[in-house]
Amino acid sequence: MLRNLARPALRATQRRCASTTSVGSEIPLTNLELRWKTLSVQEQGSLAKQLEKVQAGDWSKMTVDQKKAAYWVAFGPHGARTPLTGPGHAVKVVAGASAVVAVSGALFLWIRAKGNERPATLTKEWQEASNEYARANKINPISGVSSEGYKGAGFVSNSKN
Repeated sequence: MLRNLARPALRATQRRCASTTSVGSEIPLTNLELRWKTLSVQEQGSLAKQLEKVQAGDWSKMTVDQKKAAYWVAFGPHGARTPLTGPGHAVKVVAGASAVVAVSGALFLWIRAKGNERPATLTKEWQEASNEYARANKINPISGVSSEGYKGAGFVSNSKN
């Protein structure tokens, strides 16, 4: 029932839109690259269809403007091919990345300066005890601390105490 009530209004709307959406015969093709953004979507569509019809014929009869316009409509930087970045974008990215690295470095140094004493596992005694434990339990017997003729420092690091 509601469907039957909506049909006459829909038909009237379709007739009104159809009467107002007619586009002129041919759109000039000169400087299409500059004018493309100013054209309405309907004009862009009709221009693309117009160029499709021209391309379906003999290409040797196409004018230079038609060839340029056909190439630009097919491969130009518009629609999905619009560049995502503009001029100077690389400078912004480098500056932003540098700022993030600088802030994180400053935060790391501040936290380290405000932190408590070093963990017990970083003391030389603890590291030497780790070497003893590794030898007693034969940890990594092929190339590690408990291997025959091992001459490395093992778990002892050269860092400050």
